[in-house]
Amino acid sequence: MKVYLISDTHFNHQNIATYCDRPANFTDLIVKNWAVIVKPEDMVVHLGDVQIGKKSDQHDILSGLPGRKVLIRGNHDRQWSNTRWMQAGFDFACDSMIFRNCWLTHEPAQSLPEGTTLNLHGHLHNIWDGFHPNDPKEDKYFAETLLTMHKQLHNPWQRLFAIEYTSYRPVEFDKFVSQPDKYQARGPKILDPKLPDKKNV
Repeated sequence: MKVYLISDTHFNHQNIATYCDRPANFTDLIVKNWAVIVKPEDMVVHLGDVQIGKKSDQHDILSGLPGRKVLIRGNHDRQWSNTRWMQAGFDFACDSMIFRNCWLTHEPAQSLPEGTTLNLHGHLHNIWDGFHPNDPKEDKYFAETLLTMHKQLHNPWQRLFAIEYTSYRPVEFDKFVSQPDKYQARGPKILDPKLPDKKNV
């Protein structure tokens, strides 16, 4: 069994394509990638914000995705109880949890519980490339942070899972933890001026 992470799928939320510069078919792209990568015996931990808008379609999407599914509720998921999300297709739902010495949350945590070394979270999307905070619910949060100015997370133990930086794919938990820079989990990729083609390193 492999364990995967994913976050902020925002299925069928058309405005997120504008906010986060996603392709118009991002829902289909995520569903296709999930179906190709994840096997029925695997587990996917979703770090929140599953879908925006009409929730009645939720069961249809989730039931077609392979693997056991765990949800860490995001700010856009909390109008439903954890039990309601399990009725919609998740095997388990909660607001945060410790897994493999990591504190899993939707928003970045302010502190670490005893026995944990990292906070894996979502919520900030493609912040390193100028996430457009046009959602009035998010404006206050982004105004209070200095992420866009300093291009770094507040604490060195935080790791951002942004689906925009994983090519709209779930990522194996251990690979995400061991290779954070591959997924821009600690900050933006740095351009090396010594490379002739200016590729990200």
